[in-house]
Amino acid sequence: MGKAIVKLNIATYAGEEYVIETSCKKKDVDEIIIARAWKELKEQEGGSLPYGPRTAEIIKRID
Repeated sequence: MGKAIVKLNIATYAGEEYVIETSCKKKDVDEIIIARAWKELKEQEGGSLPYGPRTAEIIKRID
């Protein structure tokens, strides 16, 4: 089991930016890793996230 570092950005007035480290498998596609990172962020933030356009980028994968 590897890890991935994902940068998540929510375009609110404040410009919310987060960096999450999440687990991943070597064969996981980017969309699965990003979805897992959004889920973990939502749990960390207490179950809700601010509204706004969202972007995500995988910075690094460690297999």
